[in-house]
Amino acid sequence: MFICGSNFTGGEFACALTPTGLENINYIELKNGIYDDLYITKDTELELNNEYPKKWDFNTILWAEFHNNTNAGNVGWNLETTSHLVLKSRTDGRFEWKTLSVKKVNSLEDFEMNYPDYFTASGQTVEYAVVPVLYGCEGVYASTRVTSKFDKMFLIEGATVWGTEITDGFCDTTRNVPSATVELLHSKYPVFIRNTIANYDTGSCRGSFVPFSKENECELAYDSEYDYQRIRYQREFMDYICDSIPKILKLPDGRLWLVQVTPNPADTANQIYNNREISWSWVEVGDVNSEEDLYYLGFSNVEPEWWSHG
Repeated sequence: MFICGSNFTGGEFACALTPTGLENINYIELKNGIYDDLYITKDTELELNNEYPKKWDFNTILWAEFHNNTNAGNVGWNLETTSHLVLKSRTDGRFEWKTLSVKKVNSLEDFEMNYPDYFTASGQTVEYAVVPVLYGCEGVYASTRVTSKFDKMFLIEGATVWGTEITDGFCDTTRNVPSATVELLHSKYPVFIRNTIANYDTGSCRGSFVPFSKENECELAYDSEYDYQRIRYQREFMDYICDSIPKILKLPDGRLWLVQVTPNPADTANQIYNNREISWSWVEVGDVNSEEDLYYLGFSNVEPEWWSHG
């Protein structure tokens, strides 16, 4: 029996009914008052009094201190237990992660990470994970899935991206498996000999390539109504593919390679003078899923100590 907010023993929390709901709490509203803190924890043995824990622990769900804001996260706690922030990715369905970027954490601003991932194929679902690390010991993975889709052919080196409408170009490939057949004196059939594990693609591409627009990073830097505008980029693209630096070649059908452009590209007219295209050949030089290949070919600056696998 409750009388005026107290029971017969005068308990302080006589009117505080014991919570018995089994549903998850996913909404909290505070209004019509002045509040110092909002502290929510998974610790069911927390003592109910006027004191609350003074620091984050592994049971803490959120803690809003209302210091002129409504932040309730644990960034300050992570700063104390994080030496590096690591970004990883893996193709949906694969077990192995690939380390894309490692950032040393010295301040709260270092928790912001921006990384353009050019190693994903069109139509491919990729899982990304941000991992806090304390001197080699990984924390909880925060992950999400992204599926990219595009309709152009791209050639990428570092942060420089060139492309062409796939309807204006093509890319043919050949699989190279070095081998030989030897005809023996007393055998009707030849003997197949393969003395190497080499197994790679070569190809030839053609198109009117232009760079990405600085104003709109998702579009090429020309007006499609005036195709002749692409001609001014021909010489610049020729210099680009002849700089002897490996590049990423991506096609809208999901194919992707690490390539080296080989001699000698050509600039030719297609039926009319102003409709010009550059044709060039390439050879596959590495595996886009290999952290070692990405590092030694200059696509990644992630040191071997951070590699998830070879």
